[in-house]
Amino acid sequence: MDELHYGTEGVKQIILEYLSVMHIKMAREKKLSFQPPVLLFVGDHGLGKTSLAKAISYALGRNFVRIPMGALSAGSELRGIPKGNNDAEPGQIIKSIVRSASLNPVILLDEIDKVSGIAAEHHNFMAILLEILDPQQNTSFRDLFIDFPIDLSHAFFICTANTTKTITDALLDRLEIISFNEYKPEEKIIIGKDYLLPRILKYTKMTSNEIQISESAWEPIVKNYAKEAGVRNLEKTIDRIIRKAALRIVARKAQSVTITPENLESYMDEIVPIASGSTTPESIPSFNQTIPAPETVDQTAVQPSEEQGIAEEVQSPQKIEPNELSPSNDSSTGANIQQHPSSESVGL
Repeated sequence: MDELHYGTEGVKQIILEYLSVMHIKMAREKKLSFQPPVLLFVGDHGLGKTSLAKAISYALGRNFVRIPMGALSAGSELRGIPKGNNDAEPGQIIKSIVRSASLNPVILLDEIDKVSGIAAEHHNFMAILLEILDPQQNTSFRDLFIDFPIDLSHAFFICTANTTKTITDALLDRLEIISFNEYKPEEKIIIGKDYLLPRILKYTKMTSNEIQISESAWEPIVKNYAKEAGVRNLEKTIDRIIRKAALRIVARKAQSVTITPENLESYMDEIVPIASGSTTPESIPSFNQTIPAPETVDQTAVQPSEEQGIAEEVQSPQKIEPNELSPSNDSSTGANIQQHPSSESVGL
């Protein structure tokens, strides 16, 4: 888990305890699977709840799939819509099983505290989540589209939330609540230097030789631009610095950029001027296409000659007699339309 997520050692210790019990029980009972606990990560934004869930799936060697609960507005999106309806489709739980191509994936129910705000629909959501997450009920979960019991006990469910105030007590009793605390400044420096910066460089296709952040610059970056509990603003700050550096490299032909405490403020506030007449570096390909100038048209070639005259006689359309009209064909519609047989059922 340390390979993909830094810090929160207390949280990792609790998770390792659960995984150790799973490992011993599976080994001694000679079973290939064991019903894992349902974890609920509670904390502010940017504390690494989602990244830790991905790290758990990586450590277990299981496929990972995420369901954003805040985007759901009706309980039918979880349970599915029956086949008799025009908009029939499976629910998000069955879709996640299909996307993961396994029966024991790590399924992240992200932000379960942000489901529909309507009171009746919110209560329906909590009841469906209780059926999905309760170990006594999820062994025979029935999606309305499939209409067949599905065993969800082998899946590893992880939930995240910013608060537990909107979650019913009945559902909280089935969850193992793990609270996330805010990062310390020294932890943010390590996260930014060892995790966020390499990831952003990989995304932007830049190298560490082109952009470097000195050791002394990390402390003012965290102190001045990443004061929140998480690391969202820290990631945005690093991304902004790299974009500014990329602009300087392209506009001024700079070979490399080094961020220091002295020039940090300029990379955060200054609008980088682009000198007129600056050329594109050789390493950056040019995408300008030369459009050929239109050929000069000889106007004398299109002027009417004196023999033809300026005005020509306009011929009147020929009159069509009624007996010359062909009889109409009632079966002709003007297009060849083929009717395709409709399928009686839709399979997954």
